[in-house]
Amino acid sequence: MARIRTASSVVSYAIKARTEGMGVRAAGRTFGKSHTTIMRWEKRLADQAKNWSPPAPAGSDVTVEGDEVYTRVGKNLPLQPVPGLDHPLP
Repeated sequence: MARIRTASSVVSYAIKARTEGMGVRAAGRTFGKSHTTIMRWEKRLADQAKNWSPPAPAGSDVTVEGDEVYTRVGKNLPLQPVPGLDHPLP
């Protein structure tokens, strides 16, 4: 895997932790590696991304799933009462 000498399971868990929002230094402490090592893994694996995720075939539907994405369209609206609750949701 991109000429990385560490076990692929450790690298995989570290990269997954980073994509879930863990800081680079925290990932280094958690997995017993230097934060610069974690950053080097990310760079090396980013260069290999095109081999792992081929482009979608032309003319096909593509579904994009967002996780924990918040979007505001237009303007913020005041809280609305919810039927069955005594107060509006925060």
